[in-house]
Amino acid sequence: MTLWSQHRRLRDRLTLWYVLVLGAVLAAYILGATLLFFWVLTSQMFHQEIQDLETVEGLLYQRSDGTLSVQEDYHSHPEHKLLLERLMEVLSADGTVLYRNARLGERDLGGPPLPGELDRSKFSRRSFRIAGGERVLMVSHLHLMKGKPILLRVAYSIEPLEGRIIQLIFVLFIALPFGLAAAAYGGYRVVGRALLPLQDMANRAEQITASRLEDRLPVENPHDELGHLARVFNHLLGRLHESFEQLRRFTADVSHEIRTPLAAIRSVGEAGLEEDATPAQYREIIGIMLEEVNRLTQMTETLLTISRADAGQIQLQMAELSMTELTREAVNLVEVLAEEKGQTISVLSQQDLHVRADRVFLQQAVMNLLDNAVKYSPSGGRIQVSISKRVSSRTGKEEAVLDVDDCGPGIPMEERQRIFNRFHRMDRARSHDSGGFGLGLAIAKWAVEANGGQIGIDESLSGGCRFQISLPAI
Repeated sequence: MTLWSQHRRLRDRLTLWYVLVLGAVLAAYILGATLLFFWVLTSQMFHQEIQDLETVEGLLYQRSDGTLSVQEDYHSHPEHKLLLERLMEVLSADGTVLYRNARLGERDLGGPPLPGELDRSKFSRRSFRIAGGERVLMVSHLHLMKGKPILLRVAYSIEPLEGRIIQLIFVLFIALPFGLAAAAYGGYRVVGRALLPLQDMANRAEQITASRLEDRLPVENPHDELGHLARVFNHLLGRLHESFEQLRRFTADVSHEIRTPLAAIRSVGEAGLEEDATPAQYREIIGIMLEEVNRLTQMTETLLTISRADAGQIQLQMAELSMTELTREAVNLVEVLAEEKGQTISVLSQQDLHVRADRVFLQQAVMNLLDNAVKYSPSGGRIQVSISKRVSSRTGKEEAVLDVDDCGPGIPMEERQRIFNRFHRMDRARSHDSGGFGLGLAIAKWAVEANGGQIGIDESLSGGCRFQISLPAI
């Protein structure tokens, strides 16, 4: 079991992350700060060595036997203890050792002169280990003594400085766990207070069931992340509540639609069994029953189409279509129903517009609008179909527009938002006598939107309804 799986609570994981990140930052800060401090101290030591080297140049003298020496008594004061511990070496230009102080002894400070050390215009700086393993910081400079060039080298041991730095790092890292423990405690308390609204939301969410989808989570601060989460969850509950309500209405409507033809079949069948009937009467009874069965079959097929559409199982066959040609084909199929009521259907097309869509489903949508217009227009009425082109206000591109105007009773404004819902019927204009299921407009809406278009409703000039389909033109 991993460390993360052991700390399953969000509060524990956030606190652990906080401590780990803080520990890493503090460790990096300690190392970085000590390295910077060490660099500053060595830089100061380098400058101090330069000053000491310049002082030594003035204290260097030649004895009567020709050897070199330094007036060491200059550094007899206690404050010059560090200078007394310096390592000093004087070389000729060819590398011959001319002088070494007592502390350096027989050891050398870097061997023969390097090319960079023989430049009088600058001080040369090096860090290395001398014999015995002692690490030193050396400064060298070319000096003229009685016209002859000599190389002066002065070095300080940096091991005490390194020891102090290591000691400082050790002390800081010893104190680090105690600081992290205090930070962990404070972080745990702070995270707990920060997550308290989340716990309240979880407790409220546990109480929400399918029968209480109207409940909502509390939103203390809508501008922070938890408030945003609560608002998103509340919107989800709203959509679920609406979906459940639609499902309840859909179930009730389907039950009602199925119960009606089943009751008709049962009543006709029972009536036929109660009395002896002639063969002609039995054929009439069977014909009535078959009509109701056909009604059930049509409704079932329509519901299956809607179900497949909702599940995304319908594959559209997109192709370039003539909007005028497709509309005339749909009119020819519906015209028989219009002739039975003495109605006329006229098609007005400004130009031959083309769209890219699935022919079968788009034609079904147009036929459903025409069938709806025929059903709810009075006998002898006129249905106007017009095709035009316009520029879309949403996309700024051209689109083909199909308008279907009837001369029926019209649809009130408050009903227009629900007219495309499944099984939706208005009391005064839709009834079982019309032979519909209340699914035609729902199918039409899906078909148009699946093809990238929009469908809407408005009032026609005759006072009836105008259904409008708009699709991107090509």
